[in-house]
Amino acid sequence: MNDVDFLNRLLTINPSLRFSGLVEKSGHLCASVIREGINEHLKGRNPEISYSQSAYIIELRKIFENELGSLKSVIYIYDKVVMFSIPIKNHIVVFSTDRNINIETVFEQAQAFIIDSEAELDLELDVKNISQDKKESVRNLYDSGISEELIAEQVDLNLATVRALIKIITASTK
Repeated sequence: MNDVDFLNRLLTINPSLRFSGLVEKSGHLCASVIREGINEHLKGRNPEISYSQSAYIIELRKIFENELGSLKSVIYIYDKVVMFSIPIKNHIVVFSTDRNINIETVFEQAQAFIIDSEAELDLELDVKNISQDKKESVRNLYDSGISEELIAEQVDLNLATVRALIKIITASTK
């Protein structure tokens, strides 16, 4: 299942879901789907800032997993919406709902869907949503001998995605 199919199917689990997206650990939004007829609350650069902060907070909270167990989600409750961030593989599933929901029910529905779909979803090798400019940047940095870790930092992608791109790049030059 590709990422957009996954996100569309996630929206169908509950009619109160407004938006769903996949964010890399770097904070880069890989793919997203918004329910038709929904007005977006965040405008301009604010969505991008929100994704970056969600990714950062998920990574920060993971440092407590040895003592507290696996991190299941981070939930933000606002006057207008509830926003969920759920780690999955090297990504974060983000979605928002209307405010008047049962948070526990929606979380359990989403978590069950994500767990059931995780095996079908190949996030590490899904590079089709990366812009051609970013792919060229990865190629140029790789060709200049820069480490994969620095490339990931420079182009704002996670390391697994950079490695997948490099694999594609080196295969196409053989």
